[in-house]
Amino acid sequence: MKSSNKTRCLVAALLGAGILSGLPLSAAADNLDTLLVGRQADGSVVLTTNQVIRPAGTQVEFRGRPTAVALHPNGKTAAFLNGTYNALIVVDLATGAVKQEMAGISNNGSFDGLVYSKDGKKLYASETQRIVVANVADDGSLTLDRTLTSLPLSTYAYPGREDGRPYPGGLALSEDGNTLYIALNRNNSLGVYDLVANVFVKEIPVGNAPHAVLVKGNLAYVSNQGGRPAAAGDFTNDSSGTAIVADPVSGRSVTGSVSVVDLAAGQEIKAIEVGEQPTALLLDGKRLFVANTNSDSVSIIDTEAGKLVKTIAVQPFPGAPLGSSPNGLALMDSDHLVVSLGRNNALAVYELGHKMYDSVEFEGLIPTGWYPTAVVADPVNGRLVVANGKGVGSLGPEAKAGPDAATNKTGKYVHSNMGSASIVAFPREDELETYTGTVYANNNWNDLHGHGDDAGKHEAKREKMKPVPLPTHTGAPSVFKHVFYIIKENRTYDQIFGDLPQGNGDANLVQFGREVTPNQHALAEQFVLLDNLYDSGSNSADGHQWVTQAFVTDYIEKSYGGFTRTYPFNAGDALVYPGSGFLWENAMKHGKSVRVYGEYVNGLRADGVEMGPWLTGLGHGDTEAGYWKDFYNDARIMAGEVAGDLHVKLEAHSDVPSLQSVINPAFPPYNMVIPDQYRVEVFLKEFRDYVKNGKLPELVVMSLTNDHTQGSRANYPTPRAMVADNDLALGRVVEAISHSPYWKDSVIFVIEDDAQNGVDHVDGHRSIGAVISPYTKRGAVDSRYYTQIDFIRAMEQILGLPPMNQMDLAVEPTSMKHVFTHTPDFTPFKVVPNQIALDEMNPGSLALKGLQKEWAIASGKLDFSAPDVADKELLNRVVWYTTKGFDKPYPGDERVLAPSEVHSYLESRNGKAKPKG
Repeated sequence: MKSSNKTRCLVAALLGAGILSGLPLSAAADNLDTLLVGRQADGSVVLTTNQVIRPAGTQVEFRGRPTAVALHPNGKTAAFLNGTYNALIVVDLATGAVKQEMAGISNNGSFDGLVYSKDGKKLYASETQRIVVANVADDGSLTLDRTLTSLPLSTYAYPGREDGRPYPGGLALSEDGNTLYIALNRNNSLGVYDLVANVFVKEIPVGNAPHAVLVKGNLAYVSNQGGRPAAAGDFTNDSSGTAIVADPVSGRSVTGSVSVVDLAAGQEIKAIEVGEQPTALLLDGKRLFVANTNSDSVSIIDTEAGKLVKTIAVQPFPGAPLGSSPNGLALMDSDHLVVSLGRNNALAVYELGHKMYDSVEFEGLIPTGWYPTAVVADPVNGRLVVANGKGVGSLGPEAKAGPDAATNKTGKYVHSNMGSASIVAFPREDELETYTGTVYANNNWNDLHGHGDDAGKHEAKREKMKPVPLPTHTGAPSVFKHVFYIIKENRTYDQIFGDLPQGNGDANLVQFGREVTPNQHALAEQFVLLDNLYDSGSNSADGHQWVTQAFVTDYIEKSYGGFTRTYPFNAGDALVYPGSGFLWENAMKHGKSVRVYGEYVNGLRADGVEMGPWLTGLGHGDTEAGYWKDFYNDARIMAGEVAGDLHVKLEAHSDVPSLQSVINPAFPPYNMVIPDQYRVEVFLKEFRDYVKNGKLPELVVMSLTNDHTQGSRANYPTPRAMVADNDLALGRVVEAISHSPYWKDSVIFVIEDDAQNGVDHVDGHRSIGAVISPYTKRGAVDSRYYTQIDFIRAMEQILGLPPMNQMDLAVEPTSMKHVFTHTPDFTPFKVVPNQIALDEMNPGSLALKGLQKEWAIASGKLDFSAPDVADKELLNRVVWYTTKGFDKPYPGDERVLAPSEVHSYLESRNGKAKPKG
């Protein structure tokens, strides 16, 4: 692609003016209005992140979440490492069709690690527990050669990861192809494997959490996502057992490095400091490019001098804050660098100078599928090949409806992931300009004036401004002085509200309707029913990031092969936290008072004894701190219903320093052994004090978790009883606030962290939420498109806070204005008593027969130590059968299944390939 200064200036001028637009308004992210998530008539796809995709080039869709791509040496095919479903995908680049889907051993591709031999006859791929070696036929198809399983175990201890999995990632071959170099992510080492002798040789210590590997002669270059090893005096935070140099406020990792390894000597000879969380590497002569995913930059290292010489700031629009997540690198030619920007659903193109120190010029953007994770260039054929981790979203194939058409309509599920590949010809100048406009429209960047921190511009006028529910400008006065933010667990819209005729629901998919959730139904009917609201993420690992940060890091997006390092639903991992921080940090930085109850809290002590990152469940309804019935009795003691002392004293704590200072330590984090009534009693005790002293914080964040349920696990309440507990808890919190002096200037936002424990007829991300206040419209239905990011943007605007990153910046500040009215109604909410006994217990398996007994036994074996760790396919079905009956097939299944049948049935239904050879 030949460029010119004239073209660059024209593009820059258009971008600065915010007038580039490559899409019709109907498909742009700034005009979502009442569109539903999914494919649109114009070919675009509306996402759950306030974005639209309309990718350039040819799109190839397949099930899964690809994390890496490798181009075959002959340029005819490309292989994709797939994080879920079939571990390896082969695409014919000429026809744009999937040539093969090949499962490895575990079917879980790692976060990185895919390389062809020079002659193209072998393909090496990292799975989360092993390396797969495949034979490559002349047509590019694969057969299994062998697996490399003798990798050294990690000695870094972390609760829940005692198996010592080394977590192989990036791969590189020696010049002669006889040695494979492996980034052993949990071992903080570079592994050396002799392919001829078929034996693991040794480990070479490098930095923390090594990601990618490149080999040039006798040197290897390794990107260390967790940065350098900690030194004396460093503030550190944990990541999968490794002490990571961290920020003392947010707890996030703050260093990144590239190790230079002398392969002959078998040791690191230099560590070069780069940006935060370096991932992808690209070598061009003596220039080494490094993508720094958590600091939105690309480092250029002079390999001859062994030093950093330049840092390219990735800013896809003028003044862009953090939020692009650069994670892949390619060269169209020696003059043009391509960087995949995961969070922007785009590629950025830069013109490089011929010399090391020449300036680098931003050329433009190319639209891709949802969340590109890697890119390779094919200069011979003049094209780019992109792996899109989230592709087109949860639009996977659905099974035909079963024999019971009335109740077995196919439901859409959040984990029906459709990844994709984009095959894009190298763009001409005019094409790149059009593509850039498309990316702007896709991300709602065309009119960002007034979206940022403009509080200073209006300070002088503030005293004259009339308070409104949702101010137009940051810092303008709101009628609300207190924001409550309540986060619940894992329900779709249809599961709860499918029985409300005024909304867009499917009554056949209701599992916890009015009888089970009378308070949520009452709140939806008395205030506003939101029936086009989406959770941006897919499980608790990313869901709790979206609801607290309006962002998810690349580290999490590439962990879906099994979350081998950690499952960070409630913190506990320094590599999870973004540089843009958390909602409570944003509030505290701007002088707002904050109190947090349970959310993002990863530690708990019982009578002073540390229980680990969560209260570890041991089965049969108990933990090391007691049984469910013990905590239920404690809740009744706190409520004054029975006399006695609490059987144990709980003390919560967090590894996020900014959060630790504002949590209520008596309020327990996620664990199904503790009823939500217990949590509510802790909150109400402190809330009554706030009523007396008038010191209620301006931002209150609370986690109510028990709508997650424990399935049919013995000695726990039934699923409907646990959801009823959660519903009653929410109702009691709203009742207390609405009957207090704070009601007149308070607003309550309620959201689920994700929707993965059910199905929905619109999209698997569609979920329930509420906005409750005297200024909320009464008895209304709002079918406008909203996401968790809209909720955060509204709370920021009410509190006078600037956006944290690109994602909440791009949301119209008053996107939720239609929820509110300027005429208040101060009528308080009256809690609706539960219709289901909260202590309705699952029967033990001895009292059951047939399928019900099989499912009770299977449920007892599920791991509920953290949200979403339990096998989702089994859990969702046992909850369905328990609530709908063991004669009603789960949505999408053609018949009722036994636990032992589920995975084989799904593999058959979804056409999963088996290993060959």
